[in-house]
Amino acid sequence: MSNKDFIDEELPEKIKNILNILDKIENSIDEEFPDDDWIWDWDYPFIHRRLMGPLEPILKRVFEGGDVNIVPKRYGIPGKCEDTVIVFIEPSFWFLQPDEWHPEMRLKKRIESALNVIKSCGTRYVIFWASIWEFRMWRKYKPLFSNQIVILKPYKENKIILNP
Repeated sequence: MSNKDFIDEELPEKIKNILNILDKIENSIDEEFPDDDWIWDWDYPFIHRRLMGPLEPILKRVFEGGDVNIVPKRYGIPGKCEDTVIVFIEPSFWFLQPDEWHPEMRLKKRIESALNVIKSCGTRYVIFWASIWEFRMWRKYKPLFSNQIVILKPYKENKIILNP
């Protein structure tokens, strides 16, 4: 049995279910936005509603039960600390705060926000759901996640266990 198979078997059902739900969200985003370029032709309130449309019902289903925390907070439902955090690293066409336009800056902010959740909640599982990733940057932060199972779920790709 390979190391990948062993890790997959060891992941709790909750984590496997979350990863399956993320796959469904990705499919709904692709259906809603087959071509990302046209999005900038519209005003912000419309863009935000269209972007959150495919995401909201699934996020509510995952998070209403208080099963996970989410970063950034604007996508989550406030609640108590949980053993799992999903870190959403948005695609470039998604609406972002002014200091998040640069992809590496956005990634750095998300990793540091995840560390804050871990520090305050004692999180066990971290899922980075990312449309961008910088492995060189990750090497700098990886030691800070030594007590967590960290999963990278690249957009429309299979998960990668970053530190089993």
